[in-house]
Amino acid sequence: MNIETKNIDSVTIMKLCETNRLYALNASFAKDKMNEVLTQPQSRLVVDFEDINFIDSSGFGALISALKTSKEHQSKIKLCNINKDVMELIELMQLDSIFEILQDPTACVNSFSAE
Repeated sequence: MNIETKNIDSVTIMKLCETNRLYALNASFAKDKMNEVLTQPQSRLVVDFEDINFIDSSGFGALISALKTSKEHQSKIKLCNINKDVMELIELMQLDSIFEILQDPTACVNSFSAE
């Protein structure tokens, strides 16, 4: 797995590449990369799930860890481009109430600007 990052208006956009899964084999790597950004005070991270169509408990654990890190460092994390099947799992686990989820990276960047 590879993680592509780019910065737009002081927002880091992170996209998981070369895989369509966030699961036990790559969740630790993804968590480390998210936390690397989020440990910087006041950082803003968008995680783009465009190519992801499966997340297991390890993947959800990585997201929750990133959320915890963001709160500890006064940073923010938003998710986008989540497909229907993954969104159903997120809703089932009620994670849609703790993560801000938007349509695409542009909407996320714009929402940070509006804050």
